[in-house]
Amino acid sequence: MSIIEKLSYVRLAVADLARAAEFAEGAVGLQRVEAEEGVALFRSDFRDHALALVQRAEGDEGSASLGLELRDMEALEALAERLSARGLKPWRGSEADCAARRCKAMAGVRLRGGLALEFVVRPLASGWRYHGPRDAGITGFSSVVIGSTDVEADVALWCEALGARVSDWVGEGAYLAIDGAHHRVLLLPAERDALMEMQFEVEGMDQVMQAGYFLQSRQVPVVSGPGRNPASGALFISFRGPEEMRFGYVAEGAAEDGLARQFPATRAGFCAWGSGSTVPEYGGEP
Repeated sequence: MSIIEKLSYVRLAVADLARAAEFAEGAVGLQRVEAEEGVALFRSDFRDHALALVQRAEGDEGSASLGLELRDMEALEALAERLSARGLKPWRGSEADCAARRCKAMAGVRLRGGLALEFVVRPLASGWRYHGPRDAGITGFSSVVIGSTDVEADVALWCEALGARVSDWVGEGAYLAIDGAHHRVLLLPAERDALMEMQFEVEGMDQVMQAGYFLQSRQVPVVSGPGRNPASGALFISFRGPEEMRFGYVAEGAAEDGLARQFPATRAGFCAWGSGSTVPEYGGEP
């Protein structure tokens, strides 16, 4: 049983905060919310924020965090013990850390390559209806794609410590389920460990297709799709944002059915329609 209730947020350190924030709002279609200086927060649904952009200090390499919501303090303490038992070194969030994440309590662990998993209890929700700056049809923060130099070890961490389940395989990559959805995390073999893509659910096929034309009009590079994922059944389109981050829209995904199938790590394994990709990890040409 998953100890993770849901995905909470992605937090990225960026060199050009103004440019990254303009892209999140104008291209992705997220709703900007009030934040302190040096931080830009964006909503996509009931969450206080799903994306946090933080100004990176000069000389820093940058960092990325994935926020994961836990049910209560008991779950947080139990998880910290599990992570310690695996030889990891979880850290507890200070009062300032919790204020920045807008949660009651938190702990975190930094993985290879600098990606941090941040476990939060009682993250702030918004009582206001989400309303983006354009009609992108976004209904919520859906999933993430994580590049991994050791998928086997990362699958073990997610499944044994966090209680995730492998819903399907694509090559050596793994779709991970934490709730009733087909997956919330896709781990893909990569040359470096990194958060590769943040995906938002949209209302349906029309919104996925409209996104393709909108991105083309804005000269935003589409890296994959429009297409249909043969594993989850979801429609998708993925596109490149500033500083190597990618975003995507998905719709019509299936529920997890308990049977983990094997798909090839080829174009056909990533898209049932045969759409190509400019990303090798997505079945594209290197």
